[in-house]
Amino acid sequence: MDADRRLSKALEAATDALQHLSMSPDFSCLDCTHIDRLLARVVDLPTEGNQRNSRRNLLVIRQWMVTEGPGVVLLEVLGQLYWRLGELNGKQFEKFKVALQTQPAYSALIQDTGSVTLVVQRIRYIQRSKADACQDFLCELSDLTGTKDSPMAEMDHLRASSSRASSPSVAPSIHSIDSASSQDTGYLGLIKYVPNSGMWGGDMEHLLMDFYVNGICPGRTLATGSSNTYRNLLKVAETCLSTRYAILSLSASYIGQYLHLDKERYHQAELYYSTQALQALLQQISNGDNLEAALSTSMLLMHHDAVSNPDDFSLCWSLHANIFNAIPSEFINPNSDAALFMRTQLILARTAQDSFTLQNTALHSIETNNWYEGVPPADAQKISTTTGISPQLLFIISSITSLASNSNNGAHKAMYAQVQEAQLQSLRQWTTEVEGAAQEVLLATAEAFRLAALIYLQTRVYGFTRFSPAVMELNDALTQVLLSIPVKGNLYTAIYPVWPLFISAVTANSDKRDCLYQRVVPIREGDKNTLPAVLKRVSGLRIWLANQDATQQRRESWWDEMLMPGSSTSAVDSSRLLCLG
Repeated sequence: MDADRRLSKALEAATDALQHLSMSPDFSCLDCTHIDRLLARVVDLPTEGNQRNSRRNLLVIRQWMVTEGPGVVLLEVLGQLYWRLGELNGKQFEKFKVALQTQPAYSALIQDTGSVTLVVQRIRYIQRSKADACQDFLCELSDLTGTKDSPMAEMDHLRASSSRASSPSVAPSIHSIDSASSQDTGYLGLIKYVPNSGMWGGDMEHLLMDFYVNGICPGRTLATGSSNTYRNLLKVAETCLSTRYAILSLSASYIGQYLHLDKERYHQAELYYSTQALQALLQQISNGDNLEAALSTSMLLMHHDAVSNPDDFSLCWSLHANIFNAIPSEFINPNSDAALFMRTQLILARTAQDSFTLQNTALHSIETNNWYEGVPPADAQKISTTTGISPQLLFIISSITSLASNSNNGAHKAMYAQVQEAQLQSLRQWTTEVEGAAQEVLLATAEAFRLAALIYLQTRVYGFTRFSPAVMELNDALTQVLLSIPVKGNLYTAIYPVWPLFISAVTANSDKRDCLYQRVVPIREGDKNTLPAVLKRVSGLRIWLANQDATQQRRESWWDEMLMPGSSTSAVDSSRLLCLG
């Protein structure tokens, strides 16, 4: 069938469906079974490799619902457009929509509050029915096994065991479910909203700013208002041109994944604005203008480079930390949000470098200066809503790496390690910036970092292997916390603990590692983030991990051996830092 005939057939089917809908204004002619079946697949896209065609077709319908309105799914159900739309390319699909937009019946459908209400109700019904079905099944299993307690009792038991394994600090008791409230908009990942490009006409900058404010900012942190660092950067952008360009570049890099028909246009915008940001930043440093704002620009550029999966020939995302060497220290607040973000990325990335590399690496000044002394005591254990970790815990992680890689510590090494372990055991991180379920997620995230730091200390400094009972117990606790943290919905944000996931994965058995991999499928296949590169690095270590001697509970320097390029089946460039933030 040629292209014009495919388009013609799709329009005929849609027109027939519109005529059928016009016969019943209250939509009583619809069979909700078919609507639910399609919506269930649109909401929860298939992930298996053999379902690629289905996923592509469903994405077309999903994008159509987002850009035109939820009611268009009713045309799909009646007109059987699923496979017809899948045969259209991008230009044909645009022609299809333009042709429909000339029909009053189509405009009436997508503007009808009744059609919108119906579709939203069906999405919520799917969500509720799945939860009810799981609950019923758990009850059946309880009857079968003779267990009369609530099906959630086992989850409570697991959470309790997690806190016992981690000593004084108690792991937050959040449920292992994902927020579903963002399903009303259809965006469950880091991006919470995508604007209709038609709203802004040809005004690219307004579209990108709208997307940044409403789509990107809510997905960076659980905090709202003045606690949202990314939203605060908008104020900086009012007086700093480099920051404004960096925001526009970051926005363009994400939005192209959604408005795919104009993907190349947004890619060109991304390149243009990133170039402008760098040029403005260099001029800003040269003139000594608004140097504090220069950190904000560098933070955004670091974020952009870290998630953009650059090729092996491009520069590492860490180069943006050179800003701290280019600006006199008296003009820098080492504990600003931008400095904290960049320092966190560097400190976590160093944990994935072997000791030899660390000893021969010139660290950035932000890593070597005594930044922690400037942290007010009251804020030392306060969790950052941008990174999910407190300054004290970040400092301890940095100290562990320094202790493990410094060959001059000698006999004092064990003593220093014991001090750090005691600090980790007694550390109680806190927050007052978020409330309710969001606060529980933030506390669980911080606890994941604390447990991971304990494992990191015991493996890298003490030399305990993953077969050590102490490491196994801590790994069990960490895994349970990780499995409880949302991976989609409004409670899933960029503070998801990637570093703890990395620590857990390389110190777990293969079954537990696979369980973690399955848990983060929505993240891996979702919006741009740093997790895919981390999982690729861990996957490259599978054979090496499987070949370790299970009878050895302690082996000096095994962590360094694991990080060597020869231990991985995938290429490892030691000059490029693995972003674990």
